[in-house]
This record gives sequence, C-alpha cells and structure tokens, in this order.
Amino acid sequence: MALLNTALGRFFAISIAIHILAFFIIRAQPLRSTAQPEPIAVSLLPQSERPSAPAARVSKAAPAPRTPKAPTIIAKKDPTVSKEFPAPLPDQPTPVERQREEPPPREPIQETTVVVERPLPTLRELLPSPTYSSANARNSGPVSLNTKDPIYVSYFTKIKQTIEQQWEYPEMAMRYGLQGRLFLEFTIGVSGRLEQLRMIRSSGSQLLDEEALRAIKAAAPFPPIPSWIKPVPLSISATMEYHDSRLDYRIAR
Repeated sequence: MALLNTALGRFFAISIAIHILAFFIIRAQPLRSTAQPEPIAVSLLPQSERPSAPAARVSKAAPAPRTPKAPTIIAKKDPTVSKEFPAPLPDQPTPVERQREEPPPREPIQETTVVVERPLPTLRELLPSPTYSSANARNSGPVSLNTKDPIYVSYFTKIKQTIEQQWEYPEMAMRYGLQGRLFLEFTIGVSGRLEQLRMIRSSGSQLLDEEALRAIKAAAPFPPIPSWIKPVPLSISATMEYHDSRLDYRIAR
C-alpha cells in the first residue's frame, strides 16, 4: 500500500505539473503573436535595371549646371498716385492730367447793369433848411445862446460879445465872496431891439441877479436878426455864472 500510494502521488504530481506548464504555454501564446511586427514586402529588381556604380559616381562628381535666376523687379511708388486717387488704367488719363485739362469755355453773360450818374449835392443842399430849423425852434421853445446849430452860431456869437462887454462882477459881491449861477430868457425883435427879459432861476443872490439883468439891458439893442433866421421875434435862453474872482464870470458853455 505504501508503494501504491507513492506511485499515485508521483503520477498526480507529474500530471499537475504538466497541466500547469500547458496553462502557461497557452497563456503566453497570444502575447507572442501580438508582439511580432508586420511583415514588409520586399521586391527584387532585375539585374539589368540596377544602376552602375561608375555612372553614379560621375553624376555625383559633375552636378548639372544651374540656370541663372532672373533679377527681381521692385515696383517703385509713383508719387502721382495717392490713396485718394487710385492708379488709373492704361487707357485712362491720370488725375494730374485731368486737372491740367482746360475747362470748357463758359457762355458769355450779357450785362444788364445800368449805371446812373447823379450830380454831387451842393453846399446849400447839405446845410439844414432855415424854415425847418425855425419851425423846430418855435416848437421846442427858446434857442440856447450856446447852440451849435450853424444857422445861429454866427449871430449868437455877436450877442454874447455884446453882453460880456457890459457885464461886470459886482464889487460888493466879490468882497463877500458871493457866487452862483442863474438862468434867464430874453426876446429880440427883427431889428435887434430887446422886447422881453425874465428870470427863470435865481443864483441865490439878488445882487448877482440884478447885475446880469442890467448887463443884458445895457447890451441892447443887438444886431438885427439875419434873414435866414425865422421866426421873429427870436426867444433866447442863457445861463450866466459868477465865481470868486472878477475874471471867472462868464456865460455858461
């Protein structure tokens, strides 16, 4: 029995070893098939088609001559062509040529202007009308003795000179330092005679007022009223001033 058991044990051991070996062989078989590279097809040329060695050496020693390259043409920028004016076609004129072209002649325009010659005005026409000035004087009241109206200037200058020759600064007024300004009106007839005299506003001193009224009465009669001054009789307003000094009394300007 011991011998039988030993033989069976060996048999089973060998059988198990064979099965294990077969298992590993079968398991390793797919790995070998996948690891093998794909076969490369190789074809052999006939003997006549192979190039000879000397000919190959000659081709390497003497390369084929190179053809010369054509020179590169670089386009230059045309100064006459700008971004505003694109390059014209060959058959079309350039923008500069278009500007140089003369415009078509214009049709003549018939002049319809009429020139009217007027004579220059005379000096008499430039001066104000005597009638108009007299009417204004009548409507506006008395004429100022210091007016700048050319109709009255020459005549009123004579009246002022006549009054200033008779007018004096009272000695008593200078002694007490009296001074002031008064306004008065007087009317002259056509012959220059004093027809009316009245005080409009006093200077504040009776002595000064009386001296001014006396000077106007003493200066009358005045020169006759010229023919270009109308209406007559002529009313005149005057302002007379007194100051501290005898030399500072005058008709207000």
